[in-house]
Amino acid sequence: MKFNNCIVTGIDLGGSALRLSTVTGNGRLRYSRRVDISERREKKYIIASIINNVRELSAIERHHGNEVMAVGIGSPGIIDLNKGVVIASPNFKDWEDVRLRSILQKALDLPVILDNDANAAAYGEKWKGAGRKVNSLVCLTMGTGIGGGIILNGDVWHGIDGMAGEIGHMTVNPAGPRCNCRNTGCLEAYSSATGMVRSAAAALKCGKRSILKKLSNGDNSSITARMIYEAALKGDGLSTEILAEAGKYLGIAMASLINILNPEMIVLTGAVTGAWDLFMPAARQEVKKRAYNVLAERTQIVKGKLTDSAGIVGAAGLALKQIEI
Repeated sequence: MKFNNCIVTGIDLGGSALRLSTVTGNGRLRYSRRVDISERREKKYIIASIINNVRELSAIERHHGNEVMAVGIGSPGIIDLNKGVVIASPNFKDWEDVRLRSILQKALDLPVILDNDANAAAYGEKWKGAGRKVNSLVCLTMGTGIGGGIILNGDVWHGIDGMAGEIGHMTVNPAGPRCNCRNTGCLEAYSSATGMVRSAAAALKCGKRSILKKLSNGDNSSITARMIYEAALKGDGLSTEILAEAGKYLGIAMASLINILNPEMIVLTGAVTGAWDLFMPAARQEVKKRAYNVLAERTQIVKGKLTDSAGIVGAAGLALKQIEI
């Protein structure tokens, strides 16, 4: 990638936080911000936060003699790439047909490149992370929800309508719980932070014993994925079961991806990967059971190297690539 002296702003819009940073042409993060949106997911608030923070970071760069040339943003949900529209986002209830690209371009007077957040994370891991030495990978972003991005021959595979990679809404159990997307038995309903919290709350409501009751002070609505992880580390049976179940369904999904796409690598990123040692044994067991042996042995399953910055770096990289084109 050329333009090493360029500065762009990369934005990762997640289910619980807005993260953004100015990024150099060689992928180095400069000035960064994080805005908690877990309690404020209204469309107007989030868009205003994006605009205000991009302006402030641009002002900082200008103060140091640099001009931000473009903005790249990864947004959750179904994206119409040609129109720059967020058609729907299951984790943001009032996001329907949001013309995010044109809104931001008008407010910021900068070129804006919009893509799905998991596509951005996948490109980030390919460009500067775990996938630098491979040409094909599938990236799963495991946080509030589960997103998926596919890299084929070094580029994001968008599909005919720009909507490929909705792996979190792959059905892994037709008899499973209802997902936010209105389907039942999605991977996201089991293996995302939201899915695990829902499983824990349902089990406690049915009378299951767990130290989660103590950790949450008896308030099931205050349970978090972090609590489940901490309880499992202390030997809590219910929490251990939930993480193993999350791993099981993740493995079922990965086996299908391996059989269909034969990728060189599957990269897992996001907050849920902090519990890697507690869910990956069950996931690998399912992959071994369900995927073709030759394909499974060929596919590396690794944790992402960019931790919280994959989406930012990828969104910036996609913006830089567009400038180069």
